[in-house]
Amino acid sequence: MVNVYSKISDVRVGKLPCLLKVRVMCLWIVKSNFIPGQENSIEMVLIDEKGSKIHATVRRHLIHMFKGVLIEGEAYTLSTFSVVEAYGLCRPTRHPCRLFFHSTTLLERVECPLIKKNGLSLMDIGKINSHTCDSNYLVDLIGVMSGISSLNEFTKNGERVKMIVIELSDPRGDCHVVLFGGIVDYLIQMMRTLQGGLPVVVVQFAKIRFFRGRVLLQNIQDVTKLWLNPAVEDAVLYGRRLNKMRGGPTTHVPLIGPGRKPSLGDEFLHLYPKKTIADLKFTLEDGPFIVSAVIDGLVEGEDWWFPSCRCSKRLIPNAGFYYCRSCSKHVFHVVPRFCVKVHVTDGIEDAMFVLSDDAMCYLIRTKCSVLVSSYKGMNRVNPPDVLKQLEGLKLLFKVVTVSSLNPIYKGCFKVARVCVDAGIIKSFSNGGIYHTPEQLVYKSGIAEIDEPFILGNQHIEHGDIFMKRSLNAAFENAAWQEDQSYHKRSRDY
Repeated sequence: MVNVYSKISDVRVGKLPCLLKVRVMCLWIVKSNFIPGQENSIEMVLIDEKGSKIHATVRRHLIHMFKGVLIEGEAYTLSTFSVVEAYGLCRPTRHPCRLFFHSTTLLERVECPLIKKNGLSLMDIGKINSHTCDSNYLVDLIGVMSGISSLNEFTKNGERVKMIVIELSDPRGDCHVVLFGGIVDYLIQMMRTLQGGLPVVVVQFAKIRFFRGRVLLQNIQDVTKLWLNPAVEDAVLYGRRLNKMRGGPTTHVPLIGPGRKPSLGDEFLHLYPKKTIADLKFTLEDGPFIVSAVIDGLVEGEDWWFPSCRCSKRLIPNAGFYYCRSCSKHVFHVVPRFCVKVHVTDGIEDAMFVLSDDAMCYLIRTKCSVLVSSYKGMNRVNPPDVLKQLEGLKLLFKVVTVSSLNPIYKGCFKVARVCVDAGIIKSFSNGGIYHTPEQLVYKSGIAEIDEPFILGNQHIEHGDIFMKRSLNAAFENAAWQEDQSYHKRSRDY
């Protein structure tokens, strides 16, 4: 009996059961934000012979059945699954449905060279730049790397996260792609292998973000894929078409963005004025200021964490649910974040400081979600013992004083960052109580990348070697050549 396989494009909610022949083109595991090490689901993107794609999920209680059986890049026949309407803020396909595996789902590994392994659905940069808000659909794009930022690191949930920005260009324009996490190390490793010239970059499953009036692309951890000069058909053709534009072996990728981010020592010793707590209370200037003080204890009766949206904004109770004013919607996935009020003293005066989520994660090396899940029986007012152990700790505080502060900080001072380094604290104290360090000049933003392989011996700002007008002219020339070639082929036929 010959099996009749259904097309992914025909899969709909309520239709009769079907048999699919698909390839797992992308697979990733979603981990819990609350319980360390717990795996919540296996997520996949499946593709068939026609190039249609659909999102599929294995829930937590079935992971043990399918983990190790499902392998990225392999082809399978698939039957006995449920179909629901697609949902989520990061949908990897535009299919209106989503598949869920069951304990009775039948899976058989097969060989099918006709099914593509990459299945790119490329969107040109002009269409990407036309967005006026965040998109719920992940996109693929291809472009020439016309710029790269310096490397930056920041603290998130007590962990250091790397960040880098690349600029991609095509005949319709250019856009910035913001990369976080492990993909940054992969990019740097791939940049080391370049032989010169501007590389063709393919980005798959990137999130469109509308941030501060401009469109950006951002990677999704463990989902987004990135290739430099890949042997993918679309990339090869694209590279040939724009070969002249990419420059020769001496052409390097220009550096974009501002200069280097200051070190922890520079930030607390040289950049900002020094204040005592008494000075802080009576100053009319806006900060930041650096204050040396000892934590005298937690403020009693105050919440030590708050429920937040994925956008990091505080949620408010509304009709039995949580509502995010920033996203203008009800939120069902709550992310706990620290907001700890402490009494501090410098031996002469005292005050109340509010420690942010980043500052607390840096101090106790534990995520707020972990503490909340560990102390399920404890409300937000009664803090766990690990927070009480902060009493007596001497720190340097980077305090922000802004005239239009959130009401949450009324009567308190917001702490943007803390320093526990003994050497830095000692150097700070040696300057005397009223000593204000000489300020250095730094540009805020993306930091320099100290990797000579990217820029060679020429550190270029704003693309002095390969100017934007040269890039645009090359695109126009390549497009003109392609038109002439097309008309010539038309005459030949």
